[in-house]
Amino acid sequence: MPTETVCFVGGRVRTMDRTGTVAEAFRAEDGRIVAVGTTEEILAGAGGARVVDLAGATVIPGLVDCHSHLELLAYSWELAVDCRSSRVSSVEGIVSVLAEHAGSMPAGEWILGQGEHYQNLKLAEGRYPDRHDLDRVSTTHPVMYRASYHLNVFNSLGLELLGVDDDTPDAPGGRIERDPTTGVATGRTYDMFEPLGGPQPPVEELAAAIKRVQDRYLAVGVTTVGDIPLHRAGLDAIASVAADGDLVLRAAVYPKLEAVVSAEDVRTGRTRERIDALDPDHLGMAGFKVFLDGGLTAGAAALHEDYPGQPGYRGELAFTDGEVAALVATADAAGLQIAMHAIGDRALDQALDGALALPVERHGVARHRIEHAGNMFMTDERIKRLAASGVVPVPQPAFIMTTAAGYVAHLGTDRIGTVMPFRTLIDHGLPIPGNSDAIGITEDQHHPFPAMRAAVTRRTNDGDVLAAQEAVTVEEALRMYTEWAAFSIGWEDRIGSLEVGKYADFVVLSADPLETAPEDLAALAVAQTWIGGTLVFQRS
Repeated sequence: MPTETVCFVGGRVRTMDRTGTVAEAFRAEDGRIVAVGTTEEILAGAGGARVVDLAGATVIPGLVDCHSHLELLAYSWELAVDCRSSRVSSVEGIVSVLAEHAGSMPAGEWILGQGEHYQNLKLAEGRYPDRHDLDRVSTTHPVMYRASYHLNVFNSLGLELLGVDDDTPDAPGGRIERDPTTGVATGRTYDMFEPLGGPQPPVEELAAAIKRVQDRYLAVGVTTVGDIPLHRAGLDAIASVAADGDLVLRAAVYPKLEAVVSAEDVRTGRTRERIDALDPDHLGMAGFKVFLDGGLTAGAAALHEDYPGQPGYRGELAFTDGEVAALVATADAAGLQIAMHAIGDRALDQALDGALALPVERHGVARHRIEHAGNMFMTDERIKRLAASGVVPVPQPAFIMTTAAGYVAHLGTDRIGTVMPFRTLIDHGLPIPGNSDAIGITEDQHHPFPAMRAAVTRRTNDGDVLAAQEAVTVEEALRMYTEWAAFSIGWEDRIGSLEVGKYADFVVLSADPLETAPEDLAALAVAQTWIGGTLVFQRS
């Protein structure tokens, strides 16, 4: 923790406080802000402090990605083979790049491929690969292709090693796809990675990769993440980075129940005590994550009506209504947030029922969250229930670029309603926290400024405009990734704005976002990133 006093002067400091104060300077002591004002005021009380001249540059608070996956980004960017559509255009292309990689690896090692959401719509064959395709990659290596966290495809050897046969049951909320004629597994699995014991890298390898992912976050101005470890190795790896003193980002973690943290661990506080003790300034357990349903990208989100072309199939719920209410109560009693993954309308209603089952005086106190609420299915009634419950909806602004059009193509607006209705939610008093849910399907999904541009322009990566009436202002887009994201993880008393008492976490930019044309927001460059008054990134 820094012990020096530093004066940052001569800038355009957008504090992002409630009144939108723009200052010239601020002073930090021991990593926290102790004064904000004019350059003259800050220097008058500087004493022998070190002075940093901002040279007229715009400064904003450090950006917050409140729903991130350091573990999955490490997998995608550092450990897996790139099979995204920017590199391949067909199943044959996927087979080719994976086979080339397999040829350089010792027999028996897993070959891991990273694809992207709705890639079946972009591949020449109009489908995802299956086990027979991946068998052509290798019969001596187990092979896995991932299109999203929810959809994983294995070759025959991979299925064998995971113990999948004709009698392997589906896990709650998951599904092993089988040939409708023969009943034989196709290799495609939906929300079954963890139940099947999918391949995980060694903790030390994952920790090293997470440190490289951390550098990429710092380079785009992110200083805090709400990180969601989905496997025990993921939590152990970030804990290892913190224990070694190498965690530069601040991370509020939400480990997955039961794969990473048990309900008993939550009740006793064991996991929280372990995490919070490692590096209290940089790592803390904010809550835990539960999956109420699967992903729509995997056709496993829980819907009230049948999936198109699948009579009688409406996705999967992982818990009963009573179990969800009990989990919410467990989190609330422990003083932790529960982050409920709920994509389908049936899962959304279950999550809202569970939150509203708390005593009225507890609504909004622990600040529980529904991950992906606000992406679709936002009827007037659900918006009213969200507001009444005090639950924070956590939709993904970055999905406007990559995934929202797939939602519309998959189910249609008659079913999902207005896609990403951010304007409506904000107007109902439900601020949208900025986040990426980045797992590596694109190179820049973790980057806040392209996501801000998308929230303002409503433009996809293909150039289409989705529901233009739901655009937010540039200031609101910036608040998504500062004040509102800090609120969503319960850390608004320490980050999210540049005010006295908060950490001196800030970003020096190439231009002022509020004086930048919306279309140019994605091009804003981070010149410097500071955490706790210490320079942690400098653009060369």
